[in-house]
This record gives sequence, C-alpha cells and structure tokens, in this order.
Amino acid sequence: MKNYEFKVRNMLAQIAMFGVVFCPIAYFYYTVQVTTGLLIGLVTGSIYFLYLYRQIENVKVLSKQQAVEHIRGGSIIRLGAMVLVLVVISHVFKVNVLAFVVGFFTMPVFLFINGMLLVAKQVEDAKKI
Repeated sequence: MKNYEFKVRNMLAQIAMFGVVFCPIAYFYYTVQVTTGLLIGLVTGSIYFLYLYRQIENVKVLSKQQAVEHIRGGSIIRLGAMVLVLVVISHVFKVNVLAFVVGFFTMPVFLFINGMLLVAKQVEDAKKI
C-alpha cells in the first residue's frame, strides 16, 4: 500500500503542477470566471480522487457484500457532491462550467496516463526477464 500512497502524492503533485501552469494562462487569456472554474474543478477533482482512494483503502478489511455496499454508497456520495458543486458554481457564483469540467477531469486523464506508464514499465521489466 505504500507504493499506492506514493502514487497518490505523485498524482496530486501533477494536478497541482497543472494548476500552477494553466491557471495563470487562463487568467491572462480568458476571464476570471474561467480561471476560477478551472481552479474549483482541480480542487474538486483532487478531493474526489482522495475520497475514492480512502474508500478503496477501507474496502480491504470488509467482506465482499459490505465492500460492494460501501463502494455503491461512496459512489453516490461522490456523484452527489460533484453535482452539488457544479450546480452551486454555475448558478450562484456564475463560474465557467466548461472550465470546471476541464479542471475536474484532469484527474482521470492523469490517472490514465500514470496507469499506462505503469503497465508499460511492467511489460518492459517482464521482457528483461
């Protein structure tokens, strides 16, 4: 599990670096609403990712039925929180929703890229043996 904790920190650092690079670009070339939407999306995506990680970490001590119920309940909570944030930022704060979506979905993109790199490394290591 220590390896996964390192990967989680690595993913959060990548998301933070994405925000450090692209938030100033969005501020200079677009409006404050786009920058705010991107920043809120990055933060929400990171919290979503951390909650998913904690939930998967907690499942390893549960029985199969309890684990399924735990994951279902957590997915409903995560989806509800994401929709709540989306409604609040679009109706209350008038933030750019597209920028929020881009910021939120950087986490799955980085997760996919890191997974592909891990698989490529394992295939390369298997060829050496």
